[in-house]
Amino acid sequence: MSQTLGMYSSTYQGVNMNLNRIFAIVLRHIFTTMHQLERFFDVIISPVLVLILWGFLSKYVQNIQSSQLASFLLGGMILWVIFEKVSTDIGVNFMFEIWDRNIINLLASPITFLEFLTGLLTISFIKIMIALTSMWLMAGIFYNFQITSLGFGLALLWINLFIFAISFGIFNISLILKYGHSIGPLTWILPFFVQPFAAVFYPISVLPPIFQKIAFFLPISHVFEGMRYTLKFGQFDYGSFWTAVLLNIIYMVASLIFFTLVFKKSLRSGRLVKLI
Repeated sequence: MSQTLGMYSSTYQGVNMNLNRIFAIVLRHIFTTMHQLERFFDVIISPVLVLILWGFLSKYVQNIQSSQLASFLLGGMILWVIFEKVSTDIGVNFMFEIWDRNIINLLASPITFLEFLTGLLTISFIKIMIALTSMWLMAGIFYNFQITSLGFGLALLWINLFIFAISFGIFNISLILKYGHSIGPLTWILPFFVQPFAAVFYPISVLPPIFQKIAFFLPISHVFEGMRYTLKFGQFDYGSFWTAVLLNIIYMVASLIFFTLVFKKSLRSGRLVKLI
């Protein structure tokens, strides 16, 4: 009898939970989420951005009856992947050098930071060409969509996307140099802040007036507007193209100036060594 009671007591103690300790675990994760960008983004920001994106897409689909809708969506997705992959790849590859504790080796070598950035851009270019080729083949085989139907305009659209992605990547690296590796998750989060305003899957006219003003100052929104115009009318939209070129020049110059200032300050303060 006493043995049975002992076994029951042991089992009861095993399932007897302390609410204070449970609350401590919950509180720890709440504080961690508030201070770690990737957790905060996953819990709060990501669902909101997804809702905004697909909400505007649903509104656009309700107001359009077109056989070209699938082409608009597939073309938008392919071009978006180019921007998202290049813009995040630059920052993520830089973060890998920090996580692998290789940044000191790079700084101690004869390689200049400009050469290092050029190497990162080259890697991104190779990766995106492989991704673009695979998406082009898959879209043609399974969805009968030929991205080459955009003609020479495809190259012009691609160049504008790639330039803005480079500016975005340089900006990401500048933030890491300025605020440290804790800001690293922004390298793959920031592009998704841009997506709802970039008119990837729907025209700018679907957005509310305040969002339209934001979209106007984003080069990639004009790229996607130009893509839809070309698919719909069979003519290249030079107005959207040159607007995107002008904005790209402004953003590229601004990102390079910001990077130069941050990099020089990092050298003087020794922050580069502290990144690890």
